[in-house]
Amino acid sequence: MTASTVAPAVSAPVAAGERVAVLDGIRGVAVLGILLINIDALSGYAFTPASAHTILRNETADAVTWFLLATLVEAKFYSLFSFLFGVGFAVFVQRASARGADAAGLFKRRLLGLLLIGLIHTLLIWFGDILVTYALLGFVLVPFLRRDDRSVLRWAVAMLVTPIVLYGLLFAAAGQPAQPVATDAGGELPPILATATQSFSHGTYLQVLSGNVVFTVANVVRRLLLMFFPRVIGMFLLGFYAGRNNVFGRIGEYRRLARNTLVTGVAIGLPLALAAYSLGDHAMGPPTSLGLLETVIKSIGVPLLALGYAAGLWLLFSRAPQLMALLAPVGRMALSNYLMHSVAGVVIFYGIGFGLFGRLSLTAAAAGALAFFILQVFLSRWWLRRARFGPAEWLWRMFTYRRRIPLFGAE
Repeated sequence: MTASTVAPAVSAPVAAGERVAVLDGIRGVAVLGILLINIDALSGYAFTPASAHTILRNETADAVTWFLLATLVEAKFYSLFSFLFGVGFAVFVQRASARGADAAGLFKRRLLGLLLIGLIHTLLIWFGDILVTYALLGFVLVPFLRRDDRSVLRWAVAMLVTPIVLYGLLFAAAGQPAQPVATDAGGELPPILATATQSFSHGTYLQVLSGNVVFTVANVVRRLLLMFFPRVIGMFLLGFYAGRNNVFGRIGEYRRLARNTLVTGVAIGLPLALAAYSLGDHAMGPPTSLGLLETVIKSIGVPLLALGYAAGLWLLFSRAPQLMALLAPVGRMALSNYLMHSVAGVVIFYGIGFGLFGRLSLTAAAAGALAFFILQVFLSRWWLRRARFGPAEWLWRMFTYRRRIPLFGAE
């Protein structure tokens, strides 16, 4: 695919009528999934002892809530969002090329805009950011514009199995310890992280900023150890393949594929998710046989279940367009809604806000997250009846196209 360069005036963002509504609907559900899994850290539950969770405390309910989040949500919705990012890349370059614009150049500028937003988010608001990762890894997609479908799929599979290969090599080099021990995710934090969490619970805003820097660096290290990045690239490429072939715009032609993907994803992905939960967390420690088994299970099960979710939602929305129409506005302004999670969370939980950090039970925090998402459903619908884009999307588009774009009314 060769992009041509024309005058900037030809370039324009995707109009509402050009959007594939089912993608917005799926993206809206993914926004909910990401909020539910982030609420553990955003609320402070993950960083405080059980004795601190005094509001609506119920250890049995929390255990059930964590089981559901760990098996059905954790990693799966980031994988789903990564897949949708790849679909969006394909849609973006196809439509930019159709307008005669420099698709690759525009996409690179789009990634730079996302990187700026992500840096503002992780440093000034909340450390649990994924936008910086997506922006930096997104550049890997550009060379695939000139690759055929078979090459894209081969690289996607290669990226998804890379964690298995790397962990296997580390395990072979290190040898198997006599007694592999799981990492205790609920254990004490390193002193530097413990100090940072204290700033979140009752520090000043400057102390919060310092804590954000510490946790941002820690997140990079953690994602490297968990070999998170090749998995993201793999899902990007699968989404790029689906988007380039307009899979979501041809439900009649691909309905059987969607059904098969749903069945396969649930039949294999769900048992593997249960197996991963029963194993615990071994991948963060020194290489062990259980860590290798966990890596294999997650590298296979997480993408399959995420793809199963995408296919299931696609089939559901094809039969329930009213539900799709309800959720699509959330997906249309997914970036704004994602950032809103962090802003609201800091206001509600941090010491610079209402100071509920670490005080809610996980069940109460998850229920609050669900209620907040329902609010976002109606707020997004209300906003998009008046505006062309979400606020963050609007700023992002103006950065991408380097011109003023009206937010309200016709251009």
